[in-house]
Amino acid sequence: MRKLNQYAGWLAIATCLISLLMLRFVPPVFTGWTNVIVAPGQTLWSLAEKCPANPWDVVNAIAAQNHISPDEPLQPGEVLQVPTKTSPFWTRLVFSFEGGNHA
Repeated sequence: MRKLNQYAGWLAIATCLISLLMLRFVPPVFTGWTNVIVAPGQTLWSLAEKCPANPWDVVNAIAAQNHISPDEPLQPGEVLQVPTKTSPFWTRLVFSFEGGNHA
């Protein structure tokens, strides 16, 4: 019985560690956006580095929000919506339903 409790304890610890590692692969949810006028020489990457999140996630979010390709070169004077804020870390654990009633 003692050995079974020991295995259960190790299994619980391993499950928690794996769960925390999996959160690393869940992209953040951006909750604040602002309009930015693209300056000469700016790229999606240079805009993304100013946001407090993983730049890869930010580049993809900017591209999706503005309906452009992440590889597409930016034109000076172009207006893009850029994220300014991410939702709290723990909200990644919660599933949400968008639109309509889900009864």
